[in-house]
Amino acid sequence: MSTIDTVSGAPAAAVRRGTLFAFAAPAMGLYAIGLPVAVYLPPFYAKDLGLGLTLVGQIFMLCRFFDLAADLALGAASDRVRSRWGRRRPMLALAVPLMCLGAFQMFMPPAGAGALYVLGWLVVMYAGYALGVISHMSWGAELSPDYHQRSRIQGWREMAGIVGMVAVLALPALLEQAGDGDKAHRIAAMGWFIIAIFPIGVVLALWKVPDPPSLTGTGAAHVSLREALATIARSRLLKRILLADLLAGVPPAVTGALFVFMVESVVRAPALTSTLLLGYFIAGIIGIPGWLAISYRIGKHRAFALGAFWNCATGAAFLSLEPGMEGLLIAITLLHGLGYASGTFLLRAIMADVADEDELRNGRNRTGLFYGLLTMTNKVGFALAVGVTYPLLELFGFSPGAAASTPAGEAIPGVAALIGLYVFLPLAMNLSAALVMLRFPLTAARLAEVRQGLAARRTGA
Repeated sequence: MSTIDTVSGAPAAAVRRGTLFAFAAPAMGLYAIGLPVAVYLPPFYAKDLGLGLTLVGQIFMLCRFFDLAADLALGAASDRVRSRWGRRRPMLALAVPLMCLGAFQMFMPPAGAGALYVLGWLVVMYAGYALGVISHMSWGAELSPDYHQRSRIQGWREMAGIVGMVAVLALPALLEQAGDGDKAHRIAAMGWFIIAIFPIGVVLALWKVPDPPSLTGTGAAHVSLREALATIARSRLLKRILLADLLAGVPPAVTGALFVFMVESVVRAPALTSTLLLGYFIAGIIGIPGWLAISYRIGKHRAFALGAFWNCATGAAFLSLEPGMEGLLIAITLLHGLGYASGTFLLRAIMADVADEDELRNGRNRTGLFYGLLTMTNKVGFALAVGVTYPLLELFGFSPGAAASTPAGEAIPGVAALIGLYVFLPLAMNLSAALVMLRFPLTAARLAEVRQGLAARRTGA
């Protein structure tokens, strides 16, 4: 593996494609589980298992917030790991049994599964997911010190993740086309896919990808919540990244949580749901090389802001939809999908730069902690999406099954609130995220200075 001088700004020369492919492989399982948890499981438990919108929203929100403290501990712990197998490999391997067991229980629940069942197994599944995400993102940050290569690494990770989402979405779409209308069968098919693909991806990464040792010789000591909050307070760059991630994480969480209801109740085209989601994420894959190329030309932070503005414009177009407008729904969904990944992988690449800047200032490598914090803000966004929007919909009189029982041409109760939440909340969040990152100071030139300082310190040591 070789890297280039970041002063040049060139995106060339570094991590081999074979290594990138192997590194990205676990993301297929990690992303495949995230989408059904956001889009399919809440409506399934609320409507089909009869737990209700408010209870399901509260359970999913509670699990997310309960998991936040675990992210801090897991992020700091991944920085302290020293083993014959490397720093990040052991944590990623441990994620496999936890996530797969939790997925089995959540995607194939027994008859009569209640609130405590959902709460307990969600915690197990989220613990495995957090272990996998934090260790995987931290590993990617350490594969190259180059400003643009980090975008490339995270871009490959994002593409592999979206491939996983497309594959898991294809299963219910195929079952729909085959005439299997049983939602429980479609949910179970997604669960079995996750249980199969995640261990395969992890084994490939453990086998083929180098796990760089700590270069500072000092990992992160035990980090309490108080110390983590102090770390955030001291770093203005970290605060901006976490705020941008929180703001940018809410829109896809909101639209994901409400997408099924929007298609069924606004356009009244329930048969299109899985196929539309499939097209949306295929568009996301197509868009990544474009956002990567834009980031090479104008910098990662400006490319992120541009992507957020794109999401604002295309998201507002959903206001024009009415019952029967299936063609327009398809067009808007595909255009909106082009911007889906624009923020995610760029923020994760920027976080690697922020971790280097922090190491130069404080003399400690805290990459895992930083990605643990980043995972926390992402979970807050998803927790708020389900935990707030579902009770609000119920407050305004919206019912998940109302579309099926409401005659064509007759207004569905609460549908105006559904449209408002689907469009205006994501628009406000995307616009705010763009403004936070538009003038971010850690550019390619500044990172080159940081890397030179780190190299001088390590040479002296």
